Amino acid sequence: MLYLVSTPIGNPDDMTLRALRVLREANAVICEELRNGARLLRHYQIENALVDLNEHTERARVPELIERLKRGQTLALISDHGTPLLNDPGGRLVARTLAAGVPVSAVPGASSLLAALVVSGLPLERFRFVGFLPAKKDARRAALAKLRDERETWVIFDAPYRLNAVLADLRAALEPARQVVVACNLTMPSEQIVRGSVRQVFEHFQKNLFKGEYVIVIAGKGK
Repeated sequence: MLYLVSTPIGNPDDMTLRALRVLREANAVICEELRNGARLLRHYQIENALVDLNEHTERARVPELIERLKRGQTLALISDHGTPLLNDPGGRLVARTLAAGVPVSAVPGASSLLAALVVSGLPLERFRFVGFLPAKKDARRAALAKLRDERETWVIFDAPYRLNAVLADLRAALEPARQVVVACNLTMPSEQIVRGSVRQVFEHFQKNLFKGEYVIVIAGKGK
């Protein structure tokens, strides 16, 4: 069995009892970076072997992990924070695992995507997960131009140091009254949710500089 185990996005109390059991009982825990994986296991007093799986190791690691699963081992995949596979490594491993006839099971838990959506106050009947925008300004603005007429709520992630640049591009791409929500440091004591028009939210972060984890939720056109 390959378990996809959700871990906290900030607050360590958001770890589920099932997740703790799976991480203890698995033959090994697969993580993005060994340092982060070790820190998480140490916090919950779990002793287990770690295997790193990221863009640098994926090509070599996946065949090895598939062989372990086919021999009857149970492995647990985690990301650095939250639910695995959302803009994190692991997609190739899951696809190859299923192709090998080995079952895959999710251990649900914290997700910054869902947490940001439910506190946004924006329509949630349908939404689009955009994920990370291009890092370069021109490509990012071109991507936003294509999203401008999206009718449903949409969600983007980006790097902590790029918040103001992304908000500036959103202000340039969208009409001034379009509603935007920036959810910062979700689940932590420092959590803040900034809601308003794209112009208001941009101006807020110009005056109140923020560098940390965030999710941006944008109302669909006409919403």
